[in-house]
Amino acid sequence: MFRGSLIFTNFALKKDVQLRKIHLFRFASIGLVFILFFSSWLSSARIGSPGLDFFTKIVWLNFWLVTLAGIGIFSTAITEEKEEETLPLLKLAGISSLGLLLGKSTVRAVRIILLILAQLPFLILAVALGGITPLQIFATLLAMVAYVILISNLALLCSVYARRSGTAIALVMILLFFLFVLPILLSETFANLQSRGLIDSQGFIAQGVESIHHLSQQISVIERFQTILQVGFKESVLSMQVVSNIFIAVVAFFAAWACFEPWSLRIDAGRVSNPKPSLKTRLRNSRPGQMAFVWKEFEFNSGGKQAFILKLVIYPLLVVLITAGGMFLDGYSSVSFISSYSWRGMMSTSLLLLSAGFIVESTLYVSQMFRDEHRQKMLPLMLLLPHSLSRIIYEKTVGLSLALIPVVSGILLILILAPDSLLEMVDISWQIYIPLIMVQYVVFLHLLAYYSLVVRWGALAIAIGSLILLQACLTPFLQIMYFFFRFSIGANGIIMPAFYLSLISCVVLQFLISGKLRQIAAEE
Repeated sequence: MFRGSLIFTNFALKKDVQLRKIHLFRFASIGLVFILFFSSWLSSARIGSPGLDFFTKIVWLNFWLVTLAGIGIFSTAITEEKEEETLPLLKLAGISSLGLLLGKSTVRAVRIILLILAQLPFLILAVALGGITPLQIFATLLAMVAYVILISNLALLCSVYARRSGTAIALVMILLFFLFVLPILLSETFANLQSRGLIDSQGFIAQGVESIHHLSQQISVIERFQTILQVGFKESVLSMQVVSNIFIAVVAFFAAWACFEPWSLRIDAGRVSNPKPSLKTRLRNSRPGQMAFVWKEFEFNSGGKQAFILKLVIYPLLVVLITAGGMFLDGYSSVSFISSYSWRGMMSTSLLLLSAGFIVESTLYVSQMFRDEHRQKMLPLMLLLPHSLSRIIYEKTVGLSLALIPVVSGILLILILAPDSLLEMVDISWQIYIPLIMVQYVVFLHLLAYYSLVVRWGALAIAIGSLILLQACLTPFLQIMYFFFRFSIGANGIIMPAFYLSLISCVVLQFLISGKLRQIAAEE
């Protein structure tokens, strides 16, 4: 029985070996390691431990890429079969639930693990640069492998439960939030409230939050990396993080196996022949004018007038609640406090939240820009319209940009009322990089729009990973430019080349998006 379950896994591994693009990707990853090694060598004169600097870059790059793989690749292992309605065909072929889970998810995890282990011979080079020991390298690799096993099986459980890939991706992100972010937020919040005398430090709630925070640190790979990368690390490579991650992964896998049959047999209640019009559809009375695509993107992909008005109310209300609530709490707390909830601090917090809202909204809108036309195979008909493809794309962009007016207005209002709130959020030495960060985000949106045409799911994760890899590859070039021009134009020696390269990348990506749209339209 178990041998039969491994047939699909064996087939997937053989297919992986025969795919040329997989091997090219592995060679490219090794090339990236050499680029980062060269970057650390260039900066060795300014850094006391260039080997530790090189190894730290590789560690965090692997962490973010594995996390993005969990969000965009592992989470679609089973949902892609549900959406293509091929799950019953796989069962008719005699593939068991165990074989399907091993073949669809475990093989993907093995690919990532092999890619990480392939870096080992080149990571030993960091020892020659100084600042790192072989013990730290092996401990980091073991922690990373355990994290891959954890996130792949958690994503597999979400993929088995969810009916759509979008739902599975959202569930994985929620799990990662509860795993890494929420315990820290709870601990910091309760520590602040305890210092103000609002909560007893010996109370049941405070001790429970502290226990949760301590447990999360024990299983967190981030805390493990920070411990390993400290100078003088002498601990064992087998830690609580490794054991707990593997244990949770095994529990998640068996839970996915046990629940596979009942969850895969659920009927999609959303499929109805004559759905009743929603309130949002009944209230939409506007009609397209001469700019039909602007109207279509604004009314359908961004929520229309109702969502626009709702955001106009929610964003200012959020700013008022944060500012007034913080100042009220500061006025009624004890004198022993960590930091005062001042006007400037609360406006800075509001600015941070609205900036996060802008990022979430714009990312969501761009990822859905061509989704409906692509899925419904309407791209050939769209290109037959008496408009150029560039005009269609720009009209879609304008329609989605109109939906961002509420959050942009909130950000501008905060900057007008409290211009120094930006200084509270960003250090003064980093303010010169704000234009560069903004144009880098524009590059990211272009990458997201392009990958939304290339892959069905996981465009967000691939776009973030591509941007990280692109910046890592350009780092040595920018360091060389800074070396030549640091005396003539100072910090602009690294900012201006990066700014111009980002603008060129946007233009190139626009041509790639247009070409991909024409290619898809021709194939359909």
